Amino acid sequence: MRELLRAVEREQARLNQLDAIAGDGDHGATVVMGLRAVVASLPPDPDVPAAALLRLAAERFASVGGSTGPLWGTALLRAAQNLESSQSTDLAALAGAAEAAAAGIAMRGRCEEGDKTLLDVMAPVARALRAAAEAGATPAEAAERARAAAAEGLARTREMTPRRGRARRFGDRSLGHEDPGAASVLLAWEVAAQLAARGA
Repeated sequence: MRELLRAVEREQARLNQLDAIAGDGDHGATVVMGLRAVVASLPPDPDVPAAALLRLAAERFASVGGSTGPLWGTALLRAAQNLESSQSTDLAALAGAAEAAAAGIAMRGRCEEGDKTLLDVMAPVARALRAAAEAGATPAEAAERARAAAAEGLARTREMTPRRGRARRFGDRSLGHEDPGAASVLLAWEVAAQLAARGA
């Protein structure tokens, strides 16, 4: 979460610019706000279970305004619940958590792939992680596959017209541009891939 906060802070202006094309222009600022709340609440114990950390992050994001807070909050909460029920943090369990997060986004946002939302990144990531788990990939390999799937998903949003949220009213403006929500989710998987490659 600390690494992700730094990454989003670096990209905040770009995310805001993407959001301004067909939205309020505050997506980057909103994600930064949510991540700062998460980081400020992180427990000192480094051995806290991943599910507990995801639940904490979900609670902090749930209080953030706009559509970002509820979507990120729901995704993180669903991932936490899935990990708690599986009682494991192996790659198969993490794939299940990503699938649960994607399903949460679809439910909360009433969206599907192709609607030009963060689901267009999160759903391919979930599939990539599941395939990596079934192939016996290492965590670093799986994280890189997830990052690549996220990047491809984000690139596809350039050719989509938004069909959900405020952006749908200004749909044609966003053609040729990435979805800001999808762009911020890619940052999360870029950070995950970097940390996994370092064995962190």
